[in-house]
Order: sequence, then C-alpha cells, then structure tokens
Amino acid sequence: MVGVVASAVAQEGVSGVSSYISNKLEEKASAGHSIERLEMALSQLEFALERTGKLPITYISLLRRRKVIERAYNEGTSLLNKHKHGIEQEVTLSSFPFLERILGRARNSSMSSLLGLSKEEYLSSSVVRRFEWLAECADKFVRDVEAGCPLRHGIFRYPLERHLLEGKTLTYGMVRGSQSRYIYIWPVCSEGRGVEVELYYFYKDRKMPAKYFFLILRLRISQGTNLVETAIRCLQLLASQFNFVTESAIGEITLLSSLQDISHSYAPPWGLSEETFVRVTKSWRPDPVCCANNVVSSEPSHGVLEPVIVINFNCWISAREYMLHSSTDEVVGINAPLLFLTFFFSPHISDPGPQGISLIFEDKVEHINGSSIQLMGEMARSKAIDCLLRQPGPEEYAVIWYSSHGMASIYLDKPSAKTPPLEPPRLGRRAAKRRRTSV
Repeated sequence: MVGVVASAVAQEGVSGVSSYISNKLEEKASAGHSIERLEMALSQLEFALERTGKLPITYISLLRRRKVIERAYNEGTSLLNKHKHGIEQEVTLSSFPFLERILGRARNSSMSSLLGLSKEEYLSSSVVRRFEWLAECADKFVRDVEAGCPLRHGIFRYPLERHLLEGKTLTYGMVRGSQSRYIYIWPVCSEGRGVEVELYYFYKDRKMPAKYFFLILRLRISQGTNLVETAIRCLQLLASQFNFVTESAIGEITLLSSLQDISHSYAPPWGLSEETFVRVTKSWRPDPVCCANNVVSSEPSHGVLEPVIVINFNCWISAREYMLHSSTDEVVGINAPLLFLTFFFSPHISDPGPQGISLIFEDKVEHINGSSIQLMGEMARSKAIDCLLRQPGPEEYAVIWYSSHGMASIYLDKPSAKTPPLEPPRLGRRAAKRRRTSV
C-alpha cells in the first residue's frame, strides 16, 4: 500500500513538473515576442530622434516633446538590454536530460529559480504597450515637426529669420574714416536644442573712444524671434539694472534691420566649429527648455527674455555717470576718468557652488551671502568704483554674482591716465584667470 501511494505521489509530481515546464516554456515564448515588440517600438522612437535631429525645431512644446521621447528611448533601451541578458542566461529544458535530476534539485530550490524563468524577468504586456503608445506619439511628433518647419512655409516676419533658419552665417564689415564696425550672426541647429544663434557686434570710433562697444549675444530663435529687438531689450536691461549708458550701442544695433550688404555664407566665422559652439552652449544652458513656462523678465533676479543664453557686453563708462554715491566726487574731481567695463550674464547656467556676491580686488576676496543681481550692480557702482578711483595706478575690480540658476559678473578696469583709451585695456593676469574660471 505504501508503495502504491509513493508511486502515485511520484507520478503526480512528474505530471506537475511537466505541466510547470510546459507553462514556463510558453511564457518564455511569449517573453520573446514581447522583446520583439519592444524592439520595434524602440526603433520607431530612434527614428523619430534621428529624423528630427537636424530639423530646425522652433516651438518650445516640440522641444519638450522631444525630451520625453529621448527619455523613453533611453529607458526602453536599458530595459531591453536587461531582459535580453536575462533570456540569454536562462536554462533551457535541454539542460536537464533526466527528469530525476530535475526532481532532485526541486527539493532544494523553487521551480521558477530552477529554470531561470522568474516572473519579474519577463516583460509584462502593459509595459510593452506603454512603449508602443510612445512610439505612436513619436510618429505624430515627426509629422508635427515637419509640418511646423518654418522653411516649409516660407513665412517670416523679420528679415534676418530666413537666412538664419536656413543655416546661413551673416557677416558685415565696414571701415570708414575713424569708424570701424564688424558684425557676424552665426546660427547652429543642434539635436534637441533647436536653432541657437550667436550675434557678435563690434564698433569702434578712434575719435570718440567712449562710444566703443563689443556685444556677444547668444540665444535660441524661432520664426517669431526679432533678433534686433531682443538685442535692444538686453541692452535696455543693462541700462536699467546697472546704469550702463547704452544709447550708442542701441543705435548701432538698430542698423541691423536696414543693412542691405550683409553677406551670406554657410561656413562658420573664423574657423569656429559647431561642436565647440554646442559644447559651450550646453555648459551655459544645460536644459534648453528650462524656464520656458514663463518669461524670465518677470523674475527680478534675471530680467531677460527666456531664449537668451548669454550676454557679454564691453564698453567704456564714465566713473562720474556710473557712481552711486555723490561722496565719490571728492575723489573723482572735475575730470572723471573712463573705466573699461566687461559685463557677462548667463541667466540659465546651473552652479552648485556658494551663492551670493564675490568682490575681488587685488588678492582680496569678500563674499556676501543671500544677495541678488541688483545688489551686484549697486556694489559695482559704489564700492568697486570708489576703490578703483582711490588707487594711484591702473587696477581691476571684479564683482561676481552666483545663484543656483544663473550667474553674472562685472569687471571694471582703470587704464593708465597717461594713455588715452583708444583701445580696450588688457585685463591683468589675475582678472583674466578669474574670468576663465568663473565663466
């Protein structure tokens, strides 16, 4: 009787193991199909990223959607690699030629562990369906990008738009009498960032050195961007926030709209490379759509439009016009000297370092916590100028503002009184080194 019971138990065990193995093999086949479905969905996501990589995406909403697709592609690729590796490591039925060996090992381990077919190693149908849905969204994304391409419609509100969105570099140079003027506008279309443009404007008049200025403005553009108006608004920001006299520069920038002899070229200026452009721009604005939900000008700590990536402005300023406190008159006297000012502002840069204002003069560094960009301007207009004017020789003073999202710096340089400021002074080694490390 005992033998009959033992035989029945053994037969039932064999039947159960066979059924378990059969079910697991079916699950394995289903898992292989799920992996194939995931591969197809990922190929559609990859195509969407490749197809739109060099198209001039000029809508913020499309740039955001592309980020979602890119994130989904990276997530799905990691998931696919994990499950493919799991399938390769599975132990197939052929590894167990004798059922007795299976039964022997089953005494010490679970069947799922035994066969390497644990449930969590399989792709669930709901997970695969999610990526297939994302792939459908990616297809629609490609159609929306192509339909929204400004070059396809040929409708441009401003004269410079078409050339820049076509990838053309615009250049203009003029030397007439004592005046020199050089302009280039360089667009770069990079993957996931749309079309970003650098405007370089240099102006000098040897007879009127105070009108010298040098502007670099880097920003993202769309078919609705008025580049000239944006540059003027940035200069107006400097005038209002920091008391810079920018009327001469604004008048020059206005000429951009009416220049007829701008030359067009697809080559980057001065042998620069798009790779360098993109690398540096990413360091200044890691997330191309940060702050895109609002106009940054509504934020008192920034005061510029959201598309702006970098403002770099150089000019001569009068110490008397720029100073904050009238008590400085005792030092300035009747003939106030000209100071050379370098202003740099990157409203979207992320810096995890100490926040606040750093005042740097000679080998002294003073740090002020919990400060704003407005206070930085006040410190430059009072403490920095007062310190420079009390020094007998040429000196440099740096005021740098850091926040968790954005940084700005003001460098003031006092040239030698014996040398008329026909050319911008070269910053000394200390200031130049600080500029490289801070910018």
